[in-house]
Amino acid sequence: MTADRAATLAAARALLRQAEQRVGVTSHEPEPLPDAAPQTGGLDLLLPAGLPSGAVCSVVGSTSVLLTVLAAAQTSERWVAFVGMPALGMLAVDEAGIDLRRVAIVPDVGARGTEVVAALLDGVDHVVVGPGCGLTAADRRRLLARARERGTTLVATTPWEGAALSLEVHGTRWSGAEGGHYWLREARWNVMRHTKADGAGARFSLTRDGEGGLIVQAPARRLHVVTGAA
Repeated sequence: MTADRAATLAAARALLRQAEQRVGVTSHEPEPLPDAAPQTGGLDLLLPAGLPSGAVCSVVGSTSVLLTVLAAAQTSERWVAFVGMPALGMLAVDEAGIDLRRVAIVPDVGARGTEVVAALLDGVDHVVVGPGCGLTAADRRRLLARARERGTTLVATTPWEGAALSLEVHGTRWSGAEGGHYWLREARWNVMRHTKADGAGARFSLTRDGEGGLIVQAPARRLHVVTGAA
């Protein structure tokens, strides 16, 4: 880690501690973790290149899918910060597979949403921007420019114009509450992915079973048969 990056990370952590003290949250320095390869979590088909660095991606319509994507992107050296998401539960974050020792949460930013997100972009790899940040169009442009400069990733939970990657979740189905003796046995999401290469978009289905396994499927493309003389 360079001296400049270490300094900006220290400044971001100081601002985070101030926000934590304001809302009564405490944190501690994480223990060093062994190096590990990124865990794809079965998302290779949906995210073959992972989350884009120095750009914005949006995951709209499902907190569960958002956390699954972040868990796949996190490594032993990468931090994830959640800003402006007061309803987010730490149990859900942990169950998704995100290492809590590399997580920062600022649930209430008041009127300082832009300032908090900008500071975290200087030292955190993935900064999740929730609806509580209250960003204007001008704020978004400035934060995108900062993310590009720092090579970090902004993850929005609401639509963001110009996002390099957009995942829109349409329809969530949970099953097994009764047939599974009141245990949820399966969760299924229909996801539309938008990137420059996807044209009008690419459809996927994500299924998580009761054991935590994840299956990603893309519907088979229809074949159009053309007959006649050339």
